Parts: sequence; structure tokens; C-alpha cells
Amino acid sequence: MTSKDLLAVLNAAGVEAKAAASSVEESDAKAAVAAGSKAAPAKAAPAKAKKPAAKPESAAKPAPAAKPAAAEKPAPAAKPAPAAKPAAAEKPAPAAKPAPPQDTPTPTREEAEAAAGPGKRRVVIDSQANRRPATGGPPQGAPGRRPRRRGGRRRSYDEVFADAETRPADATTQVIRVNSGSTVKDVSEYLGVPVPDVIKKLIGLGEMATLTQTLSDETIEVLAGELDREVEIVHSDEEAIEAPDFNDTEAQLIDRPPVVTVMGHVDHGKTSLLDAIRKTEVAAGEAGGITQHIGAYQVHVDGRIVTFLDTPGHQAFTAMRARGAQVTDIAVIVVAADDGVKPQTIEAVDHAKAAGVPMLVAVNKIDKEGAQPDRVRGEMAELGLQPVDWGGETEFCDVSAKSGEGLEALLETLVVMADLEELKANPNTDASGTVIESRLDPGRGAVVSILVQRGTLRIGDPLAAGAHWGRVRAMHDHTGERVLIASPGEPVEVLGFGSVPDAGEFVRMFDSDRDARESAKERGHRLKTEALARRSGRRVSLEEIFSSGIQELNLVLKADVAGSIEAIQDEIAKLPQSEVAVRVIHSAVGGINESDVMLAAASKAVVLGFNVRPVGDARAVSDREGIEIRSYSVIYRVLEDLRAAMGGMLVPDEVESAVGSAEVRQIFKASKIGTIAGSYVTSGKLERGATARLVRDGLVVYEGRIESLRRFNEDAKEVLENFECGIVLKDYADVKEGDMVEAYETKQVERELS
Repeated sequence: MTSKDLLAVLNAAGVEAKAAASSVEESDAKAAVAAGSKAAPAKAAPAKAKKPAAKPESAAKPAPAAKPAAAEKPAPAAKPAPAAKPAAAEKPAPAAKPAPPQDTPTPTREEAEAAAGPGKRRVVIDSQANRRPATGGPPQGAPGRRPRRRGGRRRSYDEVFADAETRPADATTQVIRVNSGSTVKDVSEYLGVPVPDVIKKLIGLGEMATLTQTLSDETIEVLAGELDREVEIVHSDEEAIEAPDFNDTEAQLIDRPPVVTVMGHVDHGKTSLLDAIRKTEVAAGEAGGITQHIGAYQVHVDGRIVTFLDTPGHQAFTAMRARGAQVTDIAVIVVAADDGVKPQTIEAVDHAKAAGVPMLVAVNKIDKEGAQPDRVRGEMAELGLQPVDWGGETEFCDVSAKSGEGLEALLETLVVMADLEELKANPNTDASGTVIESRLDPGRGAVVSILVQRGTLRIGDPLAAGAHWGRVRAMHDHTGERVLIASPGEPVEVLGFGSVPDAGEFVRMFDSDRDARESAKERGHRLKTEALARRSGRRVSLEEIFSSGIQELNLVLKADVAGSIEAIQDEIAKLPQSEVAVRVIHSAVGGINESDVMLAAASKAVVLGFNVRPVGDARAVSDREGIEIRSYSVIYRVLEDLRAAMGGMLVPDEVESAVGSAEVRQIFKASKIGTIAGSYVTSGKLERGATARLVRDGLVVYEGRIESLRRFNEDAKEVLENFECGIVLKDYADVKEGDMVEAYETKQVERELS
């Protein structure tokens, strides 16, 4: 029933209701509706003949009049044509009760009466009740509308999805590993924070950065602290590239040669001991008698093959010793019986302990006078290496590399230790290993010494080592013989790399050249971004440069092998550089060429060559450009010359030395000269033109020079101690009796590098 029909029924019953929003008594409305429903059957008969679909069940049952009309929804089916006016009489059932608003659930009559209490209640006619569905919502026929937004701009789909992807699940407790050299976008992904928020934080920290800008390690740590994140900066050299994990069965594993590394202090006979085992003269070919790169050799012992690595003992080659300990199975610590434990001995023991490999102590030079093997055992016991003879677990062997005494016992002990380790590897898999050493040969290109640790390396295999890759073109063993395959535990020299990889890099074989190239490219990109991060973290303004007065010594460093470059750079980093900074602007393996000289000329650098010489026209170009090329064969010579050069660049100290002093006893005035201080020289001597200061009551009131010096009426060049003289100070006349005139001179003294 529409509101108009209900108003007609109410008006016919005498109830005053003028509008749809009028309120009437509930009892009057019920009576009016009940009276109108009784007359409905007679008047509605013609309508039923015309409209059989008018649901006669509703007319025959007056009881549902207590229910809301909107609950049955008869209005759309029983609506009359516009010409038939008595529409209210044709719809008896829907007119049972006016429909209340359906915005909220409709209570029952009992609930409504209980809530209203005794007395009359008034109802309100809702004109929109018949248009609203029973469940509420917008009116019928009107399109559904979205809720109105409460301010803010419309977000794009990219922003919505990006926000959902970067929202961290729980980033407050875990430590996030962030690669060094990450960009703003990378940091945003690591921390789970939207990029705009990261940029806002950086702006707040005074850092203007774009999306692809590389951030320094310090900036990343500060940014993470501002965002309540805990991060760990990961560098490429800290990430150990693991070998491929194969589920090898016992049938696939075979015995491999043990890798034995010989370590110890310089000049304790490591190379000579290995030379006695190999029966070759190796030590004679080393410059200065010390090993300056890792040598890899294989020795046959009673039908068994043992691979030896000879590491340098000089303190500059710490990285090489550490690298040798990482790839070894057994470490042999060589100690001279007449010299005892030295710093590099302790360092070698520490490297072996860190690598977790068993150690054997070889007490060398037992045939020399003053040899005390027992003292060596005692000193090694203090380092935690208890001899087996003393109830410990460390094997000790007394040997003499010169006479060959004890060598057989040493080799037998090594074989027994290798058997106890049960060293095995799968040869039928992809080859992998470690770069022992690398160099650039003028005729063969990059020559890389590789220790194969698992798998079999063959001619034509694609390899990648760090940021360098190549295909194996040729292989040579430790004797220089060409080989076609390299099995586990075998050191070989490999030709075919496009550039010289760094010593210590992990080498692995790939299925194709493309895979090897992609791996090297990714590694190179990582190293490049880390270098950018280091440079971005080191920012120096022009004011700081001028105020600090720091001088720079630029170097172009060339060496025969990569390990030597690494050792020299490590030693340069240890030099005191508070006033003179040593900067290696270029370092590479190979001879000194013209481009090195031109780079040195452009940057005002010195070219240092270690075991390399100028090639081509490099010498002529250096003479034309005035560039100094210095060549060395022993590393400590390089360090001595660098320290001397840095000391020469230091600003000399100015040292003041007293010349003489005089006491002013009387003041004279002269119209043409001015104030003359009659003085008595108490110590030293006074010279005309000398630098002097005037001291009054312990305070310096004047600093200048002596303009005139007279003795009696004659000018004097100098006046000695215990003589009187007249002194005129330059541009100063306020001299008083009792003042002291002190003459001094300053000298520049050369400083030494601390």
C-alpha cells in the first residue's frame, strides 16, 4: 500500500492525516485499516476478474494485517492501471499495516509494546517504505554507489600492489642482511619499506638520493636505525660461494691426493725443505731467497701422490698464508731449531686453527750449531700444540732440509695423517676449485693456477672465477707438461681466461659459455657497486682539503702475480697516512706499458713494478713525460722506499733556537733615530737584523727584529756576551727599563715517518 492509499483510508475513517510524515495514534490507524479491509472484497471483485494474478490468498486471510506490508512485497504485482482510481480497495492484504523504515531490523509487536510501556503510541507514515527492500540499502531503481572517499588523492594500482608487496610481515626482530653497494630501491626491498618513505628519511638525514643511487654502508646503517630495523652489511668477499652440493654415494667417491700446505716464518727453510723433497732447486730462483708467491707441486711418496703448497713467510704475505690454509687438508708448520717461534709462525698456527685442519710441526735445521728442538717443542706447546711424545695430539718431526735427515719420517707421517682424514672426492661431476695464483703472460695471456678440489676439469670447459670467465684452452701441470684432464687434488695452470682473476677466488664449471659469462657479469656488478659505495662514503670538501694540508702520493702498481699486488696493497694500508696519503690509482698484473705511464703522467703518480719491467715504448714515454719508473724484486725494498718518499713529503718542523739575550738598563731618545735601548748582553750574542722579542714581566709585548745595533758611536754587526750596546727595535718605541730583549732563530728540521 502506497502512502497515498493509506492516507485515503485514514481520511475515509475520519483520521486527520494531511501528509506522509504526519503522526497518528496507533489505535486509530489500526481501526481505519480494519474498517477498510472489510469493504475490500465487494469492491475488489471486478479487479479480480481483470487481474487473476492478484493473489486471492491475501484477501482471504486478514490475520497477516499485523505484519509489515513491506515483508510480503505485493506492490509490484497488484499495482492498478492509471485509469483505475480505487487502487486501495484492490489490495486488502498489503494494507494491513503501514511499513516502518527498513534501515534497521523491525521489532515484533510484543517487543515494541514492551519497550513503549502502557499508553498510546504514535506511528509515522514512511513514504519510501514500499520502495525499499527488506534488507535495507539504497532505493530500488537507483544505482548502487560506492561510499564517499574521505579526502586524499586516488592511488594507482602500482602503488597499491607495491605497498602490499613491500609491507613486512615481522621486520622488528630479525636481522636483515643487506648487500654492500645497494641502491635506494634495493634498500627499500630489503627493509620492506616503500621507496617514498626511504627517500623521505634520507632527506631528513640530509642525503638527497634518487631511486637508483648507490648508498654507502654507513648511510644504510643509519637509515635502518631510523626505520627501526636491524641490518647486517654483507660484502662480496665475506660471502663464501659454496661448491655444488651433490648426493654422492660411496661408490662414486674415490681417494684423492691430500693437499699439504707448508707454512712458517721467513727464512726458516720452508722452500728448502720442499726442495729437498722434490729434489729440485727452487729456492735458488727466488729473489732474495724468499718465496713471494704460492707454489703448487706434486710429489710421489711410495706410490701415493701428495700435493704441496708453499706459502710465503714474509709478514707482507698474510693473505697468501690465509688462502693456503683455507684450501689445505694438512698444514705443515716449519720452525727453525736455532731460531724458535717467530711472529709469522704464530700467525701460521692461527690460520691453520681457523681453517680447522690438522697440523704437523717440522723442526728444521737440526744439524746447525745451537739447534734446540726441545725448546721449539716447548714454545709450540705454549701455542696449544702439545707434542705426541708429551701426551699431546700434534705430530713433531725433526728434519734437516740440507742433509735430508728425517725426510722419510716426515713423508710417512703425512701419508698416515691423510689416511686418517679419509680424503675422497667425486671425479664424475662438474669441476670446482680455488684460484691459487694468477698472472698475465705477454705471450699466453692470463695464466691461472687452479687447485681442483672436486670433479674433473677438461679442455673446453667454461669456467667462472669471481668477475672473470673463460673457456679452458690449455692446461699444464706443475712440471710444465701439457695435460688434457685435471682430477681432484691436482694443481694445474689454465689458459683461456679473458682477464686475470683474483687469487683466492672460487672457480666452478658451467654448462655453457653464456652461464659462465652471466655469473661473472653479476659478480662484477656486485664488486662495482661496492666500490661505488666505498667512494660515496668518502666525501671530502675543498675546505677540508685545504685546511688539513694532507698530501697524496699516487702510485701505479704493476706486478707479476695477483698475490704480490695483494700483499703490497695490504702493506701500503698499514703505513701511517695521517699527513701523507698513499693512493693506488691503478694496479694490474703484467708488464709496465705505455698506458700505465700516461696514466701516471696525468695523475702525477710514480710507477712501481714488482718483478716486471717496462715493455714496448714505455721507457721512452716515461723519459719524455718525466715519469719515474722504479722496479723491485723484494717486497721490503718497496716498503722502505715508500716510507722514505712519504717522509720527504712531510712538512718539516720549525725549531726555535736561542741566539742571545740582553737586559735594558737605560732609555735614550734621539730625534732622528727614536728610542734607543741601552742594554747589557747577558748571554749569547745579539746580531743586527736578528729576529727578536721584547719581554716585560714575563709577557711578550713585541716580536720583530733588531733594526740597529750600536756600540758607543759606531754601528756594530754583533755584540757578544758581557758587553753593552744600544738597540733600536723596528717599528717599536715603547721600550722600558728592565725589559729583556731575546734574539732567536728558527730552523726547519726534516721529519721522519712514525
